[in-house]
Amino acid sequence: MRSDEDAVGVADGLGLETGQQALLSIDSMQSPLRELPPSAYANLLVVASTTPATVAGELSAAGADLRTVGQIPISGSESNYDGPMWTCDPLVPDDLTGLSMRLSRGLDALGAGRGWVLFENLNVFLLYASEDRVVRFLDHAATLARERDIRGVYALVRDAVDDETYARLRRTVDVERDCR
Repeated sequence: MRSDEDAVGVADGLGLETGQQALLSIDSMQSPLRELPPSAYANLLVVASTTPATVAGELSAAGADLRTVGQIPISGSESNYDGPMWTCDPLVPDDLTGLSMRLSRGLDALGAGRGWVLFENLNVFLLYASEDRVVRFLDHAATLARERDIRGVYALVRDAVDDETYARLRRTVDVERDCR
């Protein structure tokens, strides 16, 4: 069942049904959090290289209740975040196995059919892991989200990847959106 409140880019007519997965093209300094509908903030898991404090600040400014948001930080350094948003120890960008395990637990915590997952920037993974591994991981992540009827948004700085890489990533998702 489609709800305009739950659609990505409602004004532009592109929505996400429960379980749909979207590839979101963004500019290098653009936050994909701004592209989510406000209702996504009610039950959201963010996978991001941006610090938890920055993610929490942006979501808080947008009116999100941070107690309903979780983040899996992607970073080589520790985070000092101590706020209401759930978070875990950071993972290095090439630890796709560790990320898969945390992602599975995070999606289970959202509850079937009741949430959103946002990968803030797939380019980070492409910098540290081979393209083949990242494509396989994206397929795995999207499958995990689909199986739980979770809406998935996978942001990518489109100008930083070639057309072939983009096409490979695009095959995994149901819809694409260019927000540049």
